[in-house]
Amino acid sequence: MSRHIQLAFFIMLSVGLFQALGASLISPAAAHDPRPVLIDIYQDDSRPGELRLEWKIPGSLSPRKHPIINFATACNLIRTYPERFTGEAYYGGADFLCSGNTPNLAPMLTLTYPLGNPSLSSFVRLHKNNLEGDENTAMFLLKPDELSWAIPQSLAPSSNSSSLMAKAYLELGFSHILKGWDHLLFLICLMALTTMPGQIFLAVTGFTIGHSFTLAAASLNFLTLPVIYVETLISLSIILVCVELLQTERKTLARSYPVLISLFFGLVHGLGFANELISIGFPEDGLVAALLFFNLGVEAGQIVFVIPVILLVYAAQKFNGSAYNFCMNMGYKFIFYTIGFVACFWFVERSMQF
Repeated sequence: MSRHIQLAFFIMLSVGLFQALGASLISPAAAHDPRPVLIDIYQDDSRPGELRLEWKIPGSLSPRKHPIINFATACNLIRTYPERFTGEAYYGGADFLCSGNTPNLAPMLTLTYPLGNPSLSSFVRLHKNNLEGDENTAMFLLKPDELSWAIPQSLAPSSNSSSLMAKAYLELGFSHILKGWDHLLFLICLMALTTMPGQIFLAVTGFTIGHSFTLAAASLNFLTLPVIYVETLISLSIILVCVELLQTERKTLARSYPVLISLFFGLVHGLGFANELISIGFPEDGLVAALLFFNLGVEAGQIVFVIPVILLVYAAQKFNGSAYNFCMNMGYKFIFYTIGFVACFWFVERSMQF
């Protein structure tokens, strides 16, 4: 089957399924929107007991699935602010008056998802102003199963706050890559372009260099592109590599120099990584550190994913005879037709949001 016929087959099948299922089977959120719920909590020692709560929810999450963000202990709601939608995120806020300041009465932040949490983490920034007017900010990443969190009665010294910031952004990058199925599927395709461990290492290194460059450029506002365009390009990168992989009888440029392909498409995926950082923002005095630790988290997650895949392929190569040949001939094509189909479905659905 020629390259053009395969590409047409992917697109026609994806359009048909999209119309048949009404986009209910595979959604862009499931593919690539692991952005967490961003929660800012403001405390001021000059106004004891008052808490201001602000939140930002990813725009890909349907309003009926939004979490109800509240304080469960010793706090009364004073007012809420109208929710607004910017096209990329939903913003809201509320003011609370809390009584008591003991561990037993510490305000408890709660998140209640009416339809269950769709694997969203929560990134909490706690801002405290002391009587001298100095602001101290601490950052915490709550896992999807952490739906309640007690506000610390006091923040750590600035040195420890920096380590909390580093830990939060490191975990954020780590969880981002492991929840971004389009990134992971591209890595699988990228590894399949190569045949030797050394080539896999070079290809993954090229991908790392590419996405690190655009991640930094986009996060520092040197390069900007709407989120939906980035996500569409990411799905297209998977399609193109799948079409290349299914040309098993041809010696192509991509197979000869996979590092060039990984470097080029890494630039596109880096813009996707940057979307999460941009949606959260950076600490005023730790922009470079936040960018560095987020990128390190992405790399750690990438390694955690790539190494088991390499070991699995190595174990499969130990099989000999007809069973191994069958897996190589039938299983190989099935895997990449499936990945290509899923990527085309994402491409069609995302393109319709332009």
